[in-house]
Amino acid sequence: MKKLFYISAFILTLSLAACAPSEVDDLFDESPAARMDNAVKNYTELLQSNGGRWLMEYFCSAAEPGYNYIMTFHNDGTVDIATKNSYVNGGAFYSDKSMWEVVSDYGPVLSFNTYNSAFHVFSNPEIELGTAGTNSSTYGKGHEGDYEFIIVGSDENHIKLRGKKTAITIMMTRLTTEMAPTDEAYFTNLTSVLNATFNNRINDYVLTTASGKRYICNGDGGPINSMFWSFYPEGSSLLDNGEYMNAIFTANGVRFMEPLSFLSEYDENDVAAQNFEIQPDGTLLCTEDGLTTIKGPAFADLFHQKQIGWTLSKVEGEISGDFLTIFNQIVDEAKAIKVGNRTLKYNFQWLQLGYDNTKAKYRLYFRYHTGSNYGSIYLNHEIVDDHTVKFSFDPNAEGAYDTNGQQLYGWLPGLRAMVDLLCTGEYELSCDNLMVSNPMLLKSKSNANNFVVIKFETASL
Repeated sequence: MKKLFYISAFILTLSLAACAPSEVDDLFDESPAARMDNAVKNYTELLQSNGGRWLMEYFCSAAEPGYNYIMTFHNDGTVDIATKNSYVNGGAFYSDKSMWEVVSDYGPVLSFNTYNSAFHVFSNPEIELGTAGTNSSTYGKGHEGDYEFIIVGSDENHIKLRGKKTAITIMMTRLTTEMAPTDEAYFTNLTSVLNATFNNRINDYVLTTASGKRYICNGDGGPINSMFWSFYPEGSSLLDNGEYMNAIFTANGVRFMEPLSFLSEYDENDVAAQNFEIQPDGTLLCTEDGLTTIKGPAFADLFHQKQIGWTLSKVEGEISGDFLTIFNQIVDEAKAIKVGNRTLKYNFQWLQLGYDNTKAKYRLYFRYHTGSNYGSIYLNHEIVDDHTVKFSFDPNAEGAYDTNGQQLYGWLPGLRAMVDLLCTGEYELSCDNLMVSNPMLLKSKSNANNFVVIKFETASL
């Protein structure tokens, strides 16, 4: 299967080349110079046709993620190049105009031959990489990217390029007004899709191959939506068996700069996947084999993620049964707490469940106004299966609460009832999105009417 994949890729390359804008019955009827002139003319016309608007998925090296560019090629030899990335205009949307042409060199070559401040930042050796980069290039080398590209082949809506210096494959796809009304609107939507696809608070996404092998994938030193990923076999470690791959995010999903060839190392039934499309359930599906997937961790395992506080919803329809009754009871009781002759009048806001990594336990947080955490009750937490959790609590155990939590447990019968409810039977976790896994539904297996939506906050990119 691995050999078949590479043969198929080779055939695809040949077919793209064969589908150049102009074909002749007999190539040898023309001189090499005439054939080259025709290729230059035809590719020039293709780039300008139907509005001349193309999305370029640009990679400058294996040490950085890919960057999206929208290029509009005009008949007067100018091109508008727009982008939104961390190295241009402080990360805000930006567009600049410069010159372009298709020239004869190592075959037809697309050249951006005057400086464009949106694009040439990646090929300018005088640019020093800052903290936004992922490699350690120094002044005098820059990103080491290309600004001239050998045209490998095309069809009406796709052009395959290869960096003249780096030999990195670059793909261009025609953009229509329906796909992107404006350049800025495209990048705004792309950011929204990125934030909806990945959760920057989740570690340990899981890639499962066609043969069932599982790999843990993470962002390399940052969130996975940075598009620089690390992989290692489940049960192993990044240090021992790690692989690093860079990728680009588009509105359809993720494309890695190179095929994930390490996936085929142990099983010839696994293809070297490269392209993944977003599915309705949020997962990423490999387009090469239609079987390899990337999705978030099991719901129950997600409870072990550090620094995630799951807030119990108080929105109508998202909390039901005993959860709703007890929640309202806590609200009323918090306002009536008396210490001596003083009524504390706590304005109870919400409860949170969060994993305390130092104690290896779940704790129930009591919060009485925005931004304030007052009191923790520590629960024993058991993962029954990928979708099921179970809690227990011993009020007499050492470390069962912090000081404030112990006070609240004594003051509020409703809080004691909430702990009892959580510790009664097993709870099933479910979510429509298998990638983001937020929000989730926590529902009693013994009483389907007892459920609450739990969610945590994430930061947008």
